[in-house]
Amino acid sequence: MLFPTQDTLRLLSISLLAIGLLGTSAGCSEREGGPDAAFPDTGAGDGGGGMCADGTRNGTETAIDCGGDACGPCPDGSGCVRATDCLSNACRSGFCLVASCTDGTLNGSESDIDCGGTCTGCLGGKACGAGTDCLSNDCVDGACTMSSCEDGALTNDETDVDCGGPVCPDCDGGEGCLVDTDCISTICNRGTCSSASCTDRVQNQDESSVDCGGAACDGCRDGFSCSTGADCASNACMGEVCISCVDGRMNGDETDVDCGGATCGPCNDGSMCSANADCVGDRCLDGSCISCGDAVMNGDETDVDCGGATCGGCADTKMCVADTDCTGMLCVGGSCISCTDSIMNGAETDVDCGGTLCGGCATGEMCVAPTDCLNSICTSGACVAPACDDVVMNQDESDVDCGGATCDGCTPGDTCTAGSDCASGVCDAGVCVAPTCTDGVTNGGETDRDCGGSTACPRCPDFRLCDGPSDCTSAECTTGVCGDVGCIPFRDAAGDPIVDTFGYFGCSLPLTPATLPCPDISTTGTSTTLGDDGELELPLGFSFDYYGTARTMVTLSSNGALAFDTTSVTFSNACFPRTTSPEELIAVFWDDLDPGNPGSNVWYETVGTAPNRRFVVRWDTEHFSTSPDRAVVTVVLEEGTNDIKACYHDTNFGDASYDDGVTATAGINGDAGMSSLQFSCNTATLTDGLYLQYFHP
Repeated sequence: MLFPTQDTLRLLSISLLAIGLLGTSAGCSEREGGPDAAFPDTGAGDGGGGMCADGTRNGTETAIDCGGDACGPCPDGSGCVRATDCLSNACRSGFCLVASCTDGTLNGSESDIDCGGTCTGCLGGKACGAGTDCLSNDCVDGACTMSSCEDGALTNDETDVDCGGPVCPDCDGGEGCLVDTDCISTICNRGTCSSASCTDRVQNQDESSVDCGGAACDGCRDGFSCSTGADCASNACMGEVCISCVDGRMNGDETDVDCGGATCGPCNDGSMCSANADCVGDRCLDGSCISCGDAVMNGDETDVDCGGATCGGCADTKMCVADTDCTGMLCVGGSCISCTDSIMNGAETDVDCGGTLCGGCATGEMCVAPTDCLNSICTSGACVAPACDDVVMNQDESDVDCGGATCDGCTPGDTCTAGSDCASGVCDAGVCVAPTCTDGVTNGGETDRDCGGSTACPRCPDFRLCDGPSDCTSAECTTGVCGDVGCIPFRDAAGDPIVDTFGYFGCSLPLTPATLPCPDISTTGTSTTLGDDGELELPLGFSFDYYGTARTMVTLSSNGALAFDTTSVTFSNACFPRTTSPEELIAVFWDDLDPGNPGSNVWYETVGTAPNRRFVVRWDTEHFSTSPDRAVVTVVLEEGTNDIKACYHDTNFGDASYDDGVTATAGINGDAGMSSLQFSCNTATLTDGLYLQYFHP
């Protein structure tokens, strides 16, 4: 019988070493639990079949991405539990064996069990793929025909019945022979074949070396030939030689005696290494294993077991060379310090604050210099709270002890960011300036913007604020307003005049429709042809300040209002303050109006010349409920003064349910409801001839 030689088997097993044993070691090496750690026990895995393609041994896999219940069989040398885990269908000692012609399994190139292909030809009746698979050299319908080697007679060159000689299979033990090659055991003793054994001092069966290795014999000792780890007593085969991690020698890929490399366990401190994985402490530095837990300052450690490029950072007070040597990332004078260790150390002036390294200290904590404090004020060795008289520019002050939301306004020449930072209310190019009669601000003793008071400013025209007749061009001051009619301030429930938090002041005058000062643009203005709940975004034609923001566009709503965003003004009015969109809203006669009804319309026009232009809107419209009559109201936005005027020419729809603003809102509202000034909401106070004024601060 013809078998592959041991050299052939070793050549075939080269791939075994690369993708079997070593591949398995990559997933679970001996250092993780001994030689058998590469193979699953009965409880291994996660209950599933693994992913079979994730580069990791998991589930019921017996090696990386193969074996087990779900994945395909493993290549030679890989871990296994049963024969079906292996491509060769042969598993011994936890390793997949190289296919052989004596393993009792159909594998390799065999056409039937242990015959055909590269093995000896098959007997009659055995499966075949070609005549070369058969002793008879004749394959019919997938089965070998009978040959002379199975006729039950000693014929031709046979040395015993149907065996021996150059053609027939080798003979079993006890059968006749002429030479060793007539016998399966390759031992012909005085004309009789001896049975193969693991003690016959001949390499036969599938032994990897004489009387060891293979499926039948024990594993070989160190130094003997092997194809897989299963051939070795140590279960470790490297370079076709059995090695051991307990032989007292540095061999295989060990980096020191019996340790390191891919097969043996990691080395202790002081042993040689080539990579971190060769060391128990997972630290290899300059070819030697070191440890960050050996209670010795070694390697590039800056203190015992800490610092350097390998170990973790050192705690406070430990030695260091660089910030990276410290857990607190701060190395000062060769010692680690921290601004979070609850200890006053280093250059700190109080616990974890002050000095040149840590953050500023809070009020009441110790300091040496202003830079030690969060608020930059150090008085008598302690950080103190900021104030408007501490001679330090802090809080939100625009200059030292002035400006911002807390302190008084700054004097001329001081730094500012807005007019509110200045006592004069005027900030020009970042500097507070003295009051003038042309600065557009009520200041310097004026009773209204740039007029009145004890100043040299012009006297105020009608409807401007006054303290007495001398403030007015008309020499008449009625109820605090220039003129003989008197402007009645908006008042709260207590009867006091209302000024909103931004500074707007509102007042009303009961005039007649014919004497209202708003221009009639019904013949000169642009018709909008708005329908029910319609809106139109329009340019004002100039810059208009509304609650501190310069506006050049406005959204005109058919429902009797102007908005400074594009959110629709609903047909259902609401009282102020309002915190939902649209928030920045001028409610002239906010109600459910419908200019789409026949005869109704809304016009707009920018009239006048700079710097005294006015943006005018006139509503002449029915109520949505198709009222008998139309209401007529006008609003005027003034350039320069930024004041708002509203004229109520006719507020009767011919339906008491809606007349005189009983379902309407009149007022102004700032962003997010921060400030608002309301004249009326759902009360019958918007009567014919009413004149409302909203004075910008």
